[in-house]
Amino acid sequence: MFEAQIKLIVIDLLVLLADGDYESVMERCRDSRLTSDDLRTAIRKYGRKVIAPPADYANLRMYKLKARAVPTWSVDADVWTEEEGPSDLTLQLTIAFSPSGPDIEIDDIRVM
Repeated sequence: MFEAQIKLIVIDLLVLLADGDYESVMERCRDSRLTSDDLRTAIRKYGRKVIAPPADYANLRMYKLKARAVPTWSVDADVWTEEEGPSDLTLQLTIAFSPSGPDIEIDDIRVM
C-alpha cells in the first residue's frame, strides 16, 4: 500500500522538477534540508535537461526505516534527463506516513 503511494509522490516531484517548479516541490517538502535554490543549482550544475519520467517509472529504491513512530521510508529516485533517460542524478527523500498524511523531506539531490 505505502509503496504505491511513494511511487505517486516521487513521480509528482520529478514532474515538478522537470517543469522547473522548485517552489512547488518545496511546498510539498517543507521540512527539507535543501531549498528551492539548492535544487535549481544542483540541476543546473548537472548540465542536462531534466524531463518527466515515463508513466511506467520504476527507477526508485525504497528502504523501510525501523524503530519509527509512523511508517517511514528512505527513497532514492533516479531523475530522468533528455540525454540519458534514467540518469545518475538521484533525488533522496524521507517519506513518513503520519495520521494527517505523508510528510516528505528532501535529504539531497546528487550524482550517485
